[in-house]
Amino acid sequence: MSLVREAELPGLGKKFEVALENGDKVVVVIHDDGTREVYHFPEDEDEPSGQFVFSDQEARRIGSIISGAYYEPKALEKLETAIADLRIEWLRVKENSPINGKSIGDLALRKNFGINVISVIDDKCRNKTEACRINPGPGFLFSPGQMIIVAGNTEKMKQFKKDMFQPGG
Repeated sequence: MSLVREAELPGLGKKFEVALENGDKVVVVIHDDGTREVYHFPEDEDEPSGQFVFSDQEARRIGSIISGAYYEPKALEKLETAIADLRIEWLRVKENSPINGKSIGDLALRKNFGINVISVIDDKCRNKTEACRINPGPGFLFSPGQMIIVAGNTEKMKQFKKDMFQPGG
């Protein structure tokens, strides 16, 4: 796992230094005005080999792409991220899923399962602004083809998947 160092830059913003597994280093400076600077340092080099400057919106879009919000590689279809007991999973709503046609509020996902819906990606709207709903509200309805990104602890996630993604479950 990569080591991340964080440093305050008074009057400027914050700096994050990430040591990569191959020995290289990436430094990200987030300015108070929202711009980001990204530097790549090859292993054992003091000068960056490349630099990018992004606006706040560009950085968020690129971050979403890198994190997999726009495309989920087939090899990572069952991606599960565990931090302590936190799990983040990608689940596809199918025609026969018990979650299909119900709203977040109707299902009381937080109360009944301890699950938070982080985002919903709708394949039918892939190139439109509504393709990705971040933190949808209680009235949001699930429908077939949607990919939902949910977070919860291990046990509650297992129960949620069993009850909401297996027909008759």
